[in-house]
Amino acid sequence: MKTLFLKDMRYRRARVILTALGITVLISLILLLGGIMNGMRIQARQYIASTGADVWISAEGSGGAFIGFSMVVEEYMAFLNSAQGLTPDSASPLVFAQARPTVRGKSTKAIVVGYKLGKLGGPKYVIPDEGRMFTPSNFEDYRPEDPVPYEVVIDEKMGLEIGEQITLGNEKVKVVGKAESQMFVLDTPLLFMDVRIAQKILFGNTPHVNMMIAKTGVNQQPVQVATGLDSLETIEARTLKQTLDDIIEYYVDEPMKAVQFLRVMLWLAAGILVGMITYVTMLEKTQEIGVLKAVGASDYYVMGLLLKQVVLISAVGVVLGLILSYVFAAAAPIFVAINFVESIIVACISFVVCCGSGYLAARKAIEVDPMIAFRGEI
Repeated sequence: MKTLFLKDMRYRRARVILTALGITVLISLILLLGGIMNGMRIQARQYIASTGADVWISAEGSGGAFIGFSMVVEEYMAFLNSAQGLTPDSASPLVFAQARPTVRGKSTKAIVVGYKLGKLGGPKYVIPDEGRMFTPSNFEDYRPEDPVPYEVVIDEKMGLEIGEQITLGNEKVKVVGKAESQMFVLDTPLLFMDVRIAQKILFGNTPHVNMMIAKTGVNQQPVQVATGLDSLETIEARTLKQTLDDIIEYYVDEPMKAVQFLRVMLWLAAGILVGMITYVTMLEKTQEIGVLKAVGASDYYVMGLLLKQVVLISAVGVVLGLILSYVFAAAAPIFVAINFVESIIVACISFVVCCGSGYLAARKAIEVDPMIAFRGEI
């Protein structure tokens, strides 16, 4: 009698397998969607945090360095090099703009990052034996005649070789080095080049940049420094934390609201799937339930028999879903970062939802009068 529920599952093995497979696929989708969002958050943070900047300064009314349209003239921001609360001469110009470069004859997405080598805003070194940094401009101030070579440092994941060329607008830039962990949201590659080259390609050789970034002085609070700069009428200033929050909200949370809703629907679908299949299975077991009750089986025993099946099927489906989600994440064409703690929480919630729906279906089965159940009328 102890293995009766296993024998019944073997008898209906096709339905058991399909139910477990359905739960597996749903759990995998739930975790993959969460992994995509988590990967977007990681990629959004990693570049911003790697710059070493504490304060991000954009044009007044732009809404933030990465949120709205911001154009400032670097020379007009010279006062930042001696601004109170900032590290002297730490103010660095930064061009950060989306572009559609042509790579190996194919148009693709990318973000051009123009900065001064030795200042804040980009990698300070390349991967050993993977080329070199780009050649910097010769002058600190803006000079249109400054003959800077068209060179770029890329992320190693782009798969390009040193010496290959990327077409940006009407210009060709040469890959001279590779960095690591320099991708933006949804695996958008960052193309690092001298700020003067970025200005020539994107802004028609004008002295504009998108923002200025700087470090705060020793024992200075970034919030207080940013608030003081923000009080000026020509610029907006945000701390690193505020900038990260803006980027996460703008690039991840807002566009992925529908995905969050879809995850909830998938949880409900998993529960409904188990409940519906369990309920249909109960309809097919009316005679078996009638026989069990006729020979003296209690409602508690019948409920336990049915719940053992639901628990086992749900557990198998959830475990396989966990395994499959990590396999899919490793093979995904974009960066997917499944958080282990989050995956355990998702697995537990999904297991409870599946078992809860199965319990409701089992309750329906044991409430039937034994004589009616014995005749198969449920």
